[in-house]
Amino acid sequence: MRSITRILILLTVLVSFSSCFEQPEFKGFSNFKMDEMNQNILKFKVDVSVFNPNGYNLKVRRSKFKVYVNDMYIGRARLLKKFKMKRKETTDGEIPVELTLEKGVLFKVIALASSGKKVDLRLKGPLKASAGIIPVRKKIDETKSIDPGKLNIQGMGMLNK
Repeated sequence: MRSITRILILLTVLVSFSSCFEQPEFKGFSNFKMDEMNQNILKFKVDVSVFNPNGYNLKVRRSKFKVYVNDMYIGRARLLKKFKMKRKETTDGEIPVELTLEKGVLFKVIALASSGKKVDLRLKGPLKASAGIIPVRKKIDETKSIDPGKLNIQGMGMLNK
C-alpha cells in the first residue's frame, strides 16, 4: 500500500512538472552549411539562437517537424542530434538537420533561396525535450520571415553570396 502511494505522488509531481513547460523562444539562425543534397534529401547544419524561459535546463531531443516555405509544404525536417539549452539563457549552437523533400520541390526551394527575397519559414510539429529525466512534449507552430541572402549559405555553389 505504501509503495502505491509513493508511485501516485511521484506521478503527480511528474505530471505537474511537465505541464509547467514554457516553449523556448527562437531568436534566429545563421551560417547555413550544406552537407549533402540529392533529389529528396538535404542534410545541413545551421547555427541557431534559442532562449529557454524555463527555470531548468532543457535537452531538445531528436524531433520531426513539417516544413513550409511561403505556405507551400516542402517536406519533413528531422533534428539529427540533441540540443542542450541552459535555464533562463539564450543558447547558441550548431544543429544538424535532415530535410526530406516532397517530390518536385527541390528546384522551387533553390529558386526561392537564390531569389534574394524574404521568405516565410514555418515549422509545425511536436517539440520533444527533456528536463532531467522527465520527457516533455510541446506542439509548436512557428513562422519566421528570413532573408536567404543573410544566411551565409555554404556548400551550394551558386547560392554563396
